[in-house]
Amino acid sequence: MANRAYITAKVLKWARESAKMTEEIAASKVAVSSERLNEWETGESFPTIRQAQNLAKAYKRPFALFFLPDIPNDFQPLKDFRKPGSKELSTSSIFIIREIQQKQAWISDVNEENNENIVPFVGRFSIKDNALKVAQDILATLDINPLNYKTNNPILEWIDKAESNGIFISRTSFIHSRLKLDSNEIQGFAIADNFAPFVFINSDDWDAPQLFTLVHELAHIWIAETGISNDLELSINKG
Repeated sequence: MANRAYITAKVLKWARESAKMTEEIAASKVAVSSERLNEWETGESFPTIRQAQNLAKAYKRPFALFFLPDIPNDFQPLKDFRKPGSKELSTSSIFIIREIQQKQAWISDVNEENNENIVPFVGRFSIKDNALKVAQDILATLDINPLNYKTNNPILEWIDKAESNGIFISRTSFIHSRLKLDSNEIQGFAIADNFAPFVFINSDDWDAPQLFTLVHELAHIWIAETGISNDLELSINKG
């Protein structure tokens, strides 16, 4: 008989649910029935070590996590700035958010431990400030003139200037070939952090919407509002 993995049932269930994966899809990852998966999630039986390892891979969680006595503290969900009626975040979106959160947290901790200077413009303004004033400060800080771009691809210039000023930019449209991001679900998100501000852009859109999203997310860094977006209207007041 194959060696069993004596995992914690409620942790296994939490890992699946936090990955936004149905019982049927999760069961298919290890070639068992959804009824058998349910037995594992209720503690009636246990998967083999190989099956548990494959589930950990599918949920993008460390295998050792399944053996914790209780559900661990996870990354907090990002604030949802998306327009009303938006699609529920899918497994792809959950995975990319978690991946960026992990990178951001690690870099922020390293920078803080090394006594790096904080990024001065994070939270320089608030959501109550005039939108034009915020926009002018972003352009001045990044030294960008929209009327005179220095390259034929403005988004690359914005990314270069943002990264040169301490903002980490990530841009992709898929996790792997079977997990692609839907721009109607998520266009981008920002993590406003004093030591490692991050911006993610869904490259499923063509360049112009990507640029608009990038500027949108930079505004969120300037007003220290961490969150997810899928709407092209800036979320700062104009008055």
